[in-house]
Amino acid sequence: MTGRHAATRAGRTGAVTGRHAAPGPPVRAAAATANLGRRARADSLVRNSVYLMAATAVTSLLGYVFWVAAARLYAAASIGAAGSAVSAMAFASLLGAVGGSSAIIAELPGKRNPRDWSSTVTTALVFTAATSLLAAVATVLVLSRVGANAALYRHAPWIVAFVVGAVATTASQLLENIWVAERQAGWFLVASTVFAAAKLAVIVVPVFVVFGATGILSVWSAVLTVTVAGCLLLLARLHAYRPRISAFRRQLWSMRETLTGNYVITVGDQMPLYLIPVLVALVVSPVAAGWFYAAYKVGGFYAVFASAVGSTTFAEGSHRPDRALPVAMAGMKIVLPFIALGMVVTIAGGHLILLAFGGAYAAHAYTLLVLLSMAAFPDAIVNIYRSVLRVHRRYATASCICWGIAAARLILTWLFVLRFGITGAGWAWLLTQAGGAVWCALDLAWHRHAPAGLSRARPRGPEGRPFPAIPDQT
Repeated sequence: MTGRHAATRAGRTGAVTGRHAAPGPPVRAAAATANLGRRARADSLVRNSVYLMAATAVTSLLGYVFWVAAARLYAAASIGAAGSAVSAMAFASLLGAVGGSSAIIAELPGKRNPRDWSSTVTTALVFTAATSLLAAVATVLVLSRVGANAALYRHAPWIVAFVVGAVATTASQLLENIWVAERQAGWFLVASTVFAAAKLAVIVVPVFVVFGATGILSVWSAVLTVTVAGCLLLLARLHAYRPRISAFRRQLWSMRETLTGNYVITVGDQMPLYLIPVLVALVVSPVAAGWFYAAYKVGGFYAVFASAVGSTTFAEGSHRPDRALPVAMAGMKIVLPFIALGMVVTIAGGHLILLAFGGAYAAHAYTLLVLLSMAAFPDAIVNIYRSVLRVHRRYATASCICWGIAAARLILTWLFVLRFGITGAGWAWLLTQAGGAVWCALDLAWHRHAPAGLSRARPRGPEGRPFPAIPDQT
């Protein structure tokens, strides 16, 4: 046995061995630390969820140190320009990724042939890189004509750093989900840590300080690109990945449903994250927007727990579609203690957390922070149930839920902040997320008691076999 088969067998053997040998991190809740460690060693859902949450925690912490270090070395204007450029790169990546990072989770579990596996990865990487390139160029064209930093987007080194960074962002997200799909999210933790630590080490090099904002953006893009290249080399070593472009058109055609469906879902889900801070700044005031943004970033941290478990639920369900709902229920049991603990910390210590930003933040944003942390409960339900819908390729339903929540949230935010200030945005967030959770519960109840004719119209898996109905999974 050679090539991809040998590498896959070795990788799987190593993964199974790792379940019983690797120590589980002491998370979840203080009373259940030992139990979670045992489950993390034995359960790929728990293990991958813990790895993803740990990656988020590490990158958030090192990212905070990165910007603090940059603030000590660079002018405030450079920090503002580079920070907004990184956000713009993320937005361009969101528009250009066309659902590829989620589609790869749905596609890879059915690709056990080594040639098909490599071909699927290559197709996703090449296609999303091309579409992200177009989205990044379009973003540059827009930003070169509007805003205070328009001149930067007409400067060649800045344009190169921006476009390369946007494409690398898309590639890194796709590679993250390849590790998740292969139940090896530990490698994503390694890659994320290397990226965060490396850019922190490079940003203090004096030669980059001379170039100001362009130096910061160049460091970010260059280190991310090198990290992506390292992940590709690791894929080649662990999974015998070889770039295969010969079957590009056939593979792209076979992936059209998952690419389109996941793209619509992802944009609908993430669009409010980018638009609501802008909306608050327009409707209230720039000062109030600053108070809002601090609470928004802190309160939004709790959502990473549900996001991590949702991704691993999607991956585990894609391996066993008939077990998608039980896996989702198990994921809820994992994430709820984290959210509950975060809620307690927010209520008890929210004022102290916001005081780190300043007294005005604690005075004006505490209630908002509590509301956002409360919204993490229904957000977990929506996030994880959406993974079940993705597994069963019910893209229309998942898209309606995401876009319905997004539209209602934007409208209610506009109305509520006019009357209640930034706290109104928290109420809008909580109410719309709770409405989405109710929608998910009603959809589940309907399909668990669906008429027989509905089950005959179930969506089909990658090999043409219909997925089992939800009632048969419990």
